Amino acid sequence: MACHLCVDTAPENFKMNEDDSNAYVYKQPENDEEIELCEEALDACPVNAIGNDG
Repeated sequence: MACHLCVDTAPENFKMNEDDSNAYVYKQPENDEEIELCEEALDACPVNAIGNDG
């Protein structure tokens, strides 16, 4: 079962794929609130699947 933490934390930026098995970045953060929520999701990700390449 996939973790929905990032989708729950930043729903404007993360979505689940069609079979609900993986989350993906739907939209890059565009404002301070979205950046903060995405950083929270990155810090809380239990499998360290979220990264920041710059």
